[in-house]
Amino acid sequence: MGTVKKKDVPPETGLLDAKFDKNSNDDPTVYSTPTDATGSWKKPGPVAGPYQTRLSDGSTLTYYWYRFADQPALLNAGLSYGERQEMQKRVEKLHRSWTKEREYLPPPSTGKLVDLDPGIIVQPPTGYEIGYVPIATGQSISTIK
Repeated sequence: MGTVKKKDVPPETGLLDAKFDKNSNDDPTVYSTPTDATGSWKKPGPVAGPYQTRLSDGSTLTYYWYRFADQPALLNAGLSYGERQEMQKRVEKLHRSWTKEREYLPPPSTGKLVDLDPGIIVQPPTGYEIGYVPIATGQSISTIK
């Protein structure tokens, strides 16, 4: 990641005079999902987890593995059961066919690809390699060393 020199900051952004004080909150907010037992996060719910990973900012991300069609975002997307099952079939086909060793799109002809935080690259538990996805459910100050 590069550093922008002051002379290169457009004045209209107001960034040269902006103050970004460090958060001094001794009890930071923990971001987590709803806990309602009948809500989309719990019914039908995850198939595996919880798991945790440490992100490069030092925080801990908690995640579970969900069947693709049963992830909360799709349960709340207004799709019918049949539409979600069709989507599940297609995702399973993709997971079987599109392995990470192959290249599916040509590299960009200009610019460069972004870097991903290595903490978000997670491996599925045995048996959940096809048709399942990790879904983040919480983020907090790191408890992982």
